[in-house]
Amino acid sequence: MAEDELVRRFRKILSDRGWSRQTPVLLAVSGGSDSMSLLYLFYLTLGPSNIAAVHMNHGIRPTAGRDSAFVKKCCDELGVRCIIERRSVPELALKGESEEAAGRRLRYELYDQISSRLGCRLVALGHTRNDLAENVLLNIARGCGLRGLSGMPEQRGVYIRPLLSFYRGELRAFLRSHGWSWVEDETNDEDIYRRNRIRHDVMPVLAERVNPQVMEHLASLAGEALLWRETQETRLKNCFLDLQVPGRLWPTLNLKKLRRLDDFQRPELLRWVGRMIGLGSLPRGRTDELDRLAVKSGRWVFQWGAEVDAAAAGGELWFQPAAEKRLEEAELTRGGWVRWGGWRVSWQDSGYDGGQNYGLVCPAAPEQPVTLKKNKNTDLFNDPFPLIEQNQEILAERKQKGWEFSALSVKYTGAAHILFIPMTGIWRQSL
Repeated sequence: MAEDELVRRFRKILSDRGWSRQTPVLLAVSGGSDSMSLLYLFYLTLGPSNIAAVHMNHGIRPTAGRDSAFVKKCCDELGVRCIIERRSVPELALKGESEEAAGRRLRYELYDQISSRLGCRLVALGHTRNDLAENVLLNIARGCGLRGLSGMPEQRGVYIRPLLSFYRGELRAFLRSHGWSWVEDETNDEDIYRRNRIRHDVMPVLAERVNPQVMEHLASLAGEALLWRETQETRLKNCFLDLQVPGRLWPTLNLKKLRRLDDFQRPELLRWVGRMIGLGSLPRGRTDELDRLAVKSGRWVFQWGAEVDAAAAGGELWFQPAAEKRLEEAELTRGGWVRWGGWRVSWQDSGYDGGQNYGLVCPAAPEQPVTLKKNKNTDLFNDPFPLIEQNQEILAERKQKGWEFSALSVKYTGAAHILFIPMTGIWRQSL
């Protein structure tokens, strides 16, 4: 394929999706052939002033510094702004988190921070049609439902994947024709990650011994599944609106109506509610277990991960903060956040101006942590706000009419901008 045809295809994708009008665009550039193609195609289409690049040094490989230097050099030659940051995955991985999952989490956290700082309206990722096909196969192997067959979406929020209709081979040919190069990540050749095993072991066998067009067929299946998924999302939203019990903070379903749904709709609706409040996907076996509980009588509690429980009694099924998250006490430091029941509580240097329902600015010593303690005298919203203390003195307490500040807090010259972000806000906004 001639290079100008490939550029025209890319330019048409940006135009058809309306992405070319949403500048500036932040590009996630690792230095590999996919992300370097992303960089050059955006450079040729939008020009250097409408794009910026971000690269994360994972601190895993000895050659990681080489990759960072390569990306910086290429961006400098093109006149593209480039941000290089090091986030050591081995050091920053959470307890029980795999290196692969930690790397992904840290990358997206960096992309969010840089895009916000630069005012970028979109963040472009370099996933190709090869990645889409591999993702579908990996989802099937993990035990996904029909929704998982759609693989990775072309857009989710500000994140876009403009290369999903391009194969890696044609992108590399495009780079070579321009005399542009890329760097190879040695870990891509190792079978330490599941995606690598799909790429190097499973896909070649399927192509050689089953069907040479397996990659294209899997990618096409993803396209069909995506159309089904979009239609199903609308149906599930309407179904939830019919089953919901009004006036509850957390999603609450009428069990009698829920049990009237067929064996396909019922678990799909429960998964949908989980997605709306930001929960992780349940394995197939756990989904079946929750569905069995939903059709039986009596009281029960189902643990959906470590943060949220689903519970039933009195003809209703509702979601609520997990029992182990109903803390008696938690420490919050400046710039950090903690989970308190159904709230994500953060202490920011600024950001709360008094216009939100769930926030406050209280006098505090900024160099010392504040303590959140269970408020036993109130049960507001069925998910009570904690007392806010520092040095064993109450700084603020939520009353029926709003936050009340202690007279003792006037001795502090600093200020704590404390935000309470309800998990339920995610699903309320979606409705």
